[in-house]
Amino acid sequence: MTSAIFMLLLAVFLTGGALGVFLFLLVGIHTEERHMSLTGTANSRTTASTRRFLGVTVRCQTSQTTRQTTGLKR
Repeated sequence: MTSAIFMLLLAVFLTGGALGVFLFLLVGIHTEERHMSLTGTANSRTTASTRRFLGVTVRCQTSQTTRQTTGLKR
């Protein structure tokens, strides 16, 4: 009986942790979208952590990597 209670408490604890991480990422994503700031540096620790967790980086464009759109036919 005590092992069943222990397993239930462990499941509740792990579910709460996973939900907490999900909500943390959700807040970070909504903050980025609201400020349309994905092309610049992160404004807060929440957005910086969200970017790191999701693997989002900001790259500087150089003249060599900029796509030339002149002369393209659509």
